[in-house]
Amino acid sequence: MKRFLLVFLFYALSSNLTVSANSYSIFGGTYDYDDDNTTNLFGLNYHISNNEIDLLNMLTINPVIGGFVTVKSASMFYGGFETNLGPDSIYLNLSSSAGIYSNGDGKDLGNALQFKSEVNIFYSISQESRFGIGSHHISNAGLDSVNPGTNNYYLIYNRNF
Repeated sequence: MKRFLLVFLFYALSSNLTVSANSYSIFGGTYDYDDDNTTNLFGLNYHISNNEIDLLNMLTINPVIGGFVTVKSASMFYGGFETNLGPDSIYLNLSSSAGIYSNGDGKDLGNALQFKSEVNIFYSISQESRFGIGSHHISNAGLDSVNPGTNNYYLIYNRNF
């Protein structure tokens, strides 16, 4: 798995794609950093920029889908919406998603249905590429009596394609 992510990262950083529409993000960091189940996570998001939804002429949101896996085999696949706030050079990315979670050998979050709220800050290094840092919280929103949630942070590379 690590070898695949390294090959994918190398390809992403060295490719010369210039079509400006959708983008992908690869990320890696720490899962459940404030608890005793801390481990590493790696993930991929697909940002669908050509299907913007305008909310009351005030906010533009886009669909996003993705997933991550932890070293302890926990995984989540999700879909939701995101928005970007700020200028193109440095901006805040906010998203909210719902998805299916499997705890593997990791933390039991109560049930398979989980919700993810996320905040990222990106810095554009070129017209096609951005680096960022982010954090997300995962919880079942009280749908189960077991609801410990997780807090995670990570580094992100985002590229248009």
